[in-house]
Amino acid sequence: MLNAFESPSIERVRRLFRLQSLHLAKPEARARERHRRVTLTASFAVIARLVGAGSSLVTIPITLSYLGAERFGLWMAISSILTVLSFADFGIGNGVMNAVADAHGKNDTTGIKAAISSGAAILSSVAAGLILLFVAIYSRIDWGHVFNVHSQAARAEAGPALLVFMFCFAMNIFVGLVQRTQMGLQEGFRSYIWQLAGQIAGLLGVLLVIRLHGGLPLLVLALTGCPVFAALMNGALFFGVTHRDLLPSRHCISRPSVRRVCHLGVLFFVLQVVCAFAFFADNFIIIRILGPEAVTQYAVPQRMFMMISVVLAMSTAPLWPAYAEAISRGDSAWVRRTLLRSLRLVLGVAGLGVIVLVCGGREIIHLWVGSKLAPPSMVLLIGLGIWTLFDVAGNAIAMFLNGASVIKFQVIVATLFGAACLLAKLFAVRHFGVAAMPWATIITYCLLNAIPTVFVLPRLLNEIRLRDSPATA
Repeated sequence: MLNAFESPSIERVRRLFRLQSLHLAKPEARARERHRRVTLTASFAVIARLVGAGSSLVTIPITLSYLGAERFGLWMAISSILTVLSFADFGIGNGVMNAVADAHGKNDTTGIKAAISSGAAILSSVAAGLILLFVAIYSRIDWGHVFNVHSQAARAEAGPALLVFMFCFAMNIFVGLVQRTQMGLQEGFRSYIWQLAGQIAGLLGVLLVIRLHGGLPLLVLALTGCPVFAALMNGALFFGVTHRDLLPSRHCISRPSVRRVCHLGVLFFVLQVVCAFAFFADNFIIIRILGPEAVTQYAVPQRMFMMISVVLAMSTAPLWPAYAEAISRGDSAWVRRTLLRSLRLVLGVAGLGVIVLVCGGREIIHLWVGSKLAPPSMVLLIGLGIWTLFDVAGNAIAMFLNGASVIKFQVIVATLFGAACLLAKLFAVRHFGVAAMPWATIITYCLLNAIPTVFVLPRLLNEIRLRDSPATA
């Protein structure tokens, strides 16, 4: 019976977030609950990403006009460092998530807490070390020269803006453990709700800084600091209220748990390093070869297509721990079925988006940023569109490979691809300009990543089915 002060709509919201146990006898019941959690997390992930994309739609034209082409290019280059340095936790966060998901599939609460506690100890040391290292080298480097900016304002702001960014980033390494834990338990929707709040606060902060005529360091603080604060609040609520039994403790740190988290972490670290430099070093390559104005010419259409990739990546990310938990329980049929469905879904949605952006990209960019930016070439738009299709399909497959802990294969393939891709991009940009950037990625990805994966994937699925068949018999 409802409380007199509660409405039926409030009760419906409560039922939506009232998770059922995954330790059910029938595989069909587990599959339904698993799909429910994936859908719930993916929904909030997409909402959070759409709000983030909407924030970019608002902030990019405003900040481009406010900062000018050179300082805006500097901001884009600093922002791209966030992706390039996403491996700075040495893969420990992903290692914790896999360990938590596997222990969750075995109903091992002790193992879950050991993985969280071990990860917390390692990540706090990493974050502190990163801050100390950057402070030590900060005054010894001419950051204006590093980012190839020339105006007095841009050179003066390059160092302080990067300093603010690095402090926020180091804090995010530690609080990111909360999100990885929630993802491992298939409760990632909690972190995305707080991420949504942080993005809204960041947008309001950017608008406030512009209104007060603040500099680039304050813009960076607003954009990166607000999400970090929201993540801190998420951790306080998660470990202090909803899951107090999982609060990290030094007494729960164990050598086997540290060894397992570090082993997975090292593999994920190598994979992240290679992928980051191969996929996300574009802006830094352009700024060093062609200058910051060229970054603006490339970054705006790239951001437009990235909205498709990022939204779909957010929607498939909850499948990673779901695959790990399902494999741990022996639900191989669910794994195969879900992988095929996810591939069809992301390619269908991305295909529609790519058609719209390729055909109407010039008009969209003109409406977005006005006449401050020259219309991009069709060669660039088509290249970005084709790469988007490869990107979303590869990401969907990577979620399965990560959940199955098939990391060594990814590391080998990605290392070969990453080295070739960087060389191809340097050559292409130097000789053909920014329009050649996505084509260099497409060619090297097809030859060194997509083709090997197509040959290996069916064998991996069959091995999981054979391994799990005795358990499900």
